[in-house]
Amino acid sequence: MTEPSVSAHRGWEIVHLTSDELSVDVVPGKGGDVTSVRWRPIDVDVMWRTRWGLRPHGEHVTVGSSEALLMQAYPGGWQTVFPNAGAPSQEHGVEWGMHGEAWLASYDWTATGPSAVELRTDLVRSPFSIVKRIEVDGPAVTVTETARNDGAEPVEVMWSQHPAFGAPLVGPAARIETAARTVWLDPATPAAWPGDGFDRVPAPGSGVSRLAFLDGFAEGRAGIVNDELGLRADLTWDTSLMPHAWYWLEAGGRAGFPWYSGAYVLALEPATSWPDAGVAGVRSTTGTQVTIAPGEERTATVTLTLAATTP
Repeated sequence: MTEPSVSAHRGWEIVHLTSDELSVDVVPGKGGDVTSVRWRPIDVDVMWRTRWGLRPHGEHVTVGSSEALLMQAYPGGWQTVFPNAGAPSQEHGVEWGMHGEAWLASYDWTATGPSAVELRTDLVRSPFSIVKRIEVDGPAVTVTETARNDGAEPVEVMWSQHPAFGAPLVGPAARIETAARTVWLDPATPAAWPGDGFDRVPAPGSGVSRLAFLDGFAEGRAGIVNDELGLRADLTWDTSLMPHAWYWLEAGGRAGFPWYSGAYVLALEPATSWPDAGVAGVRSTTGTQVTIAPGEERTATVTLTLAATTP
């Protein structure tokens, strides 16, 4: 069996998955992150990168909140958010930090084909093992995750995928298409999609910062279309486990840490739960947390497909 190629960057092992249409980079040692999805016909990477990127492996980490520690380890790209999302939450006698433990975990990996890998890890602050399969097939990359509760008690979780897209796909010429019917600014403020212009992307530096929650999906589908670039990126997923999606956009609207008014990014995030209040906050508001019983496995699959737009 032909295996994917491997390189090194700042001390991290990078696994390269390719097809005629895509080139995809995976970092098993850092959350199994997908840090690059490049559309080869026009050599465009659709993933966003933070200003600091993938930090050197083993570098000193300063003290701080779970958000500060998470951000230091955030290169951009596509992450797993589990078993917590948004604000830290006190669960089972320990703090579950912002966006959970799977984001920061190190995974062992094996090749399962020339353009596919399987990654495995055991979490520490929660009783879960995770198997993460990433496969490139033509114009699509699919992330399939199975979380198993290896403990002897039921555990409530939040779970989502966090693909963050950047320029040149994200820009004023881009529009957002989704099968959602409702956009929530908070648990008390719904609007019919697209709400107040949520289907358009503001220009860089326009002072806009948005976090909202999409609901009422006719099917699991959301995407970004840029006719000027001639490219579209479509996410599809099974809504039986992830019936919602988070919508996060920064266009210079958040001052101070971590973006200092400089980020330009759009993320569309299939999710089990909302809002961004951590498991405890969701438990007391929308009640959309998911319970995984002892020995139970749950599986989520999200596919990103790139395609040229039709003139």
